[in-house]
Amino acid sequence: MEIKKDILWRVYLIYFFICLFGAAIISKICIIQFSEGDQWRAQAQSFSTRFINIEAVRGNIYDANGSLLATSLPYFEVGMDVNTDAITKEFFYDNVDSLAYCLSILFKEKSQKEYKKLLVKARKGGLRWVILQRGVSYTDLQKMKKFPILRKGKNRGGLIYLQTNKRERPFQFLAARTIGKLNENGTGKSYGLEVAYNNYLEGVSGHRLMQKIAGNVWRPINDENEIDPEDGNDIVSTIDINVQDVAENSLLNCLKKHGADHGCLVLMEIKTGEIKAIANLTRSGKDSTYVENLNYAVGVATVPGST
Repeated sequence: MEIKKDILWRVYLIYFFICLFGAAIISKICIIQFSEGDQWRAQAQSFSTRFINIEAVRGNIYDANGSLLATSLPYFEVGMDVNTDAITKEFFYDNVDSLAYCLSILFKEKSQKEYKKLLVKARKGGLRWVILQRGVSYTDLQKMKKFPILRKGKNRGGLIYLQTNKRERPFQFLAARTIGKLNENGTGKSYGLEVAYNNYLEGVSGHRLMQKIAGNVWRPINDENEIDPEDGNDIVSTIDINVQDVAENSLLNCLKKHGADHGCLVLMEIKTGEIKAIANLTRSGKDSTYVENLNYAVGVATVPGST
């Protein structure tokens, strides 16, 4: 009898501790759910979503006659949310062949069969972001907006694209040092008009909400809080690109004739004081060719005239 009581006592004790442990778990769950729920949900959200800056389009730089000296060309990473609610299963499979065909004709990097396989696999896998093409020009993006499914737009057609801008100089090396460049990533030097008038040219960045999905990939979310960037302002310089061309060629011929190490030519319109051309050339140590790597007119104090 004593043995039986001893066993029952042990069973009750174990049962008590199990109930106590269970009550502690339930209590902790309630605290997390109701008292700390908002905090943990916010923290989880911060790991899966984030805002990124949308780069504004820099303003153009023109010469005195309106010729384009520097401009930003937009390029796009174009993707698709093949599982957006507006794209039903029937609508998707009725149009996926046509979409794959249009993509294969435009880009030619994949066949119609390969594009269809990519889209169908993403659809079956429940993916909300599949990249269709990178480095898409503005003209090609407009064509894509007319493709089957995609012509429905962002919300109904799943079309999503991210823009990046590439700075280009149409006249390439002409007045390159004067026009300059801006290295925003901290590598290399920044100089020229691009730096001096950066506050006018840079515009105001916007922001977009991104979501982290499988494969450590971030996809844009169509969010009402998205802020579009404001493009930068254009500036007009006093440089005349035609005069600049003559000035650079004249300086080059003169340096070659005399075997000079470097030279600078500044052409000013006396009536207005406007600088119409600045040419700077330095002999390269490698092959004795002349390159433009320093603006002597601005960066070096030199006695005017021939030396």
